[in-house]
Amino acid sequence: MALETLSDINAAFDAGRWHLQRVYKAAGTAHALQWCDPSFAAGQPAYDARVGTAGTFTPAVAARNDAVYFPGIQAGMERRLMSATLWSNQATFNGPASVVLFDLLGYYPLIDGDSADTQAFDNTATLPRYASGEGVFAVMVCHVAPAVQNGEAVIDYTDSAGVARTATLNVPNNGQNLICSGVRPAAATDVGPLYMALSERGVRSIEALTYTTPPGGLHCIYLVKPLATLRLGDNLVALEKEFYGKNALHCPRIEDGASLGWFDRIGSGTSRTVAWFGNFTFAWG
Repeated sequence: MALETLSDINAAFDAGRWHLQRVYKAAGTAHALQWCDPSFAAGQPAYDARVGTAGTFTPAVAARNDAVYFPGIQAGMERRLMSATLWSNQATFNGPASVVLFDLLGYYPLIDGDSADTQAFDNTATLPRYASGEGVFAVMVCHVAPAVQNGEAVIDYTDSAGVARTATLNVPNNGQNLICSGVRPAAATDVGPLYMALSERGVRSIEALTYTTPPGGLHCIYLVKPLATLRLGDNLVALEKEFYGKNALHCPRIEDGASLGWFDRIGSGTSRTVAWFGNFTFAWG
């Protein structure tokens, strides 16, 4: 079965094959003009500091409240994200917010930001979804312990075609629990885009990291599959996006075990803590 047409979607709702899931994340690390992962804040989904064995790929297969919850479906059916509603409580309006919804496939935790030695990563576990790495991107986050300066890293990785590659990137000191995926090949303050500037086609695994300028603290590299982007305006107004009509007829497919979350970036210069409220609607057929 599939949800390919508006008639398919209407039939799924008529048959009760849909679910609305509330989400709430308490105010976390203050930020502005920087990307943040609200998983580090309390709420629903539950707090998750993305820890595990240092440098070992930890697959993310969500169960219950680990990530945005959705119910299981029968074999042969597919699940789609039909709509998303989000409201950011910034206390005082601090500019529009950008949001990226993603499926977290796994992460490499507790990367030592004080070491200039090559840190080889353990890839015994592999991607639990999107196994080839096609469309998978890497994101670096400062977590558990804060950095002390801007750094630079040489990253060895395998792309989605199975080719070994190397990239040199800066690791901006963006603060604890904030994203520090830089793109310059030097230690610099640039926040860069959300994703690390690795292969355009996708990343299958990260093999090793060497800090040529150690930033201090501890870092974590996520491997994520981006699903959708959203833009919020005034913080007093909730964003409501219905994907079939507002996303070129494309409703993101949600795989079994998907660990759904989002990154946010508020667009003005004064750091604010941000709480999030909203819901996601799923349908399957």
